[in-house]
Amino acid sequence: MAVFSAIKNKKNQKLREGIEDLALKCGDVTKKDEGNVDVCMVVNQLEKMNIKLEEKEVAKMEKLADKNRKISKEDFVSYCKHSKGIKEYVDKTAKENQSQSTRTTAVKIDAVKIDKALAAFKAIDKDNSGFVDRDEFLTFTSNLPAKQREKLLRNL
Repeated sequence: MAVFSAIKNKKNQKLREGIEDLALKCGDVTKKDEGNVDVCMVVNQLEKMNIKLEEKEVAKMEKLADKNRKISKEDFVSYCKHSKGIKEYVDKTAKENQSQSTRTTAVKIDAVKIDKALAAFKAIDKDNSGFVDRDEFLTFTSNLPAKQREKLLRNL
């Protein structure tokens, strides 16, 4: 039971964070520092993600909005918790963010591997010629028996 509760809490936290992010993107901070959310900006943001809100949902937002088509942040958050379109938006943005972070991690790992190989090569290439000659190779493999060093050198 505790596992299900933890999963549900994590899912709800992601939803809250996604809603807050959308509110910030579509927000309008007034002179009173009261955060309002612009209905037009919300609809545009959803359309950018190819999400079409149902007329019923748009009407509900319009009902919550004032004459300037702005909704208070608190009302917007409570509306979003039950909106299918907003939940779809949060899921899509979470997937995009996750795939972008995976790509950056893969690039970082590749760079580290290349850096390690380069460092190893530079450690072997004592004269900085860009090549490992026979003497450098034999010096590098000095802990191997002489027969194995010669055999390894021939196979390269």
